[in-house]
Amino acid sequence: MLPDNDCFGLGRTSLSEADVDYIKYFINIFMYYTADVMKKMVIHNMHWLLNGVWKLVSVLLSEGAKKRVIFVKNKEIYKQIPESSVLACCGGPDPFRYSA
Repeated sequence: MLPDNDCFGLGRTSLSEADVDYIKYFINIFMYYTADVMKKMVIHNMHWLLNGVWKLVSVLLSEGAKKRVIFVKNKEIYKQIPESSVLACCGGPDPFRYSA
């Protein structure tokens, strides 16, 4: 079963990670493959430099998709995701770490 929420910890991200091809790919997945499944996308501690990238990306999204993207800082994440499910990299207890 697919999760109905996704959380992205962007605290260690910089402008150099703003790859346009990756962003286009990500938007495509968000708009066409997960739109009916994902309730919200929580972006945790996004670097201030990426706000400009978000402004460019958000133009490509529908209003409904934009409403599902939620930006949080530090402890605000617990308002969106149960504390037991927050990953350790975002300040929670869950030790899961993705590896390809």
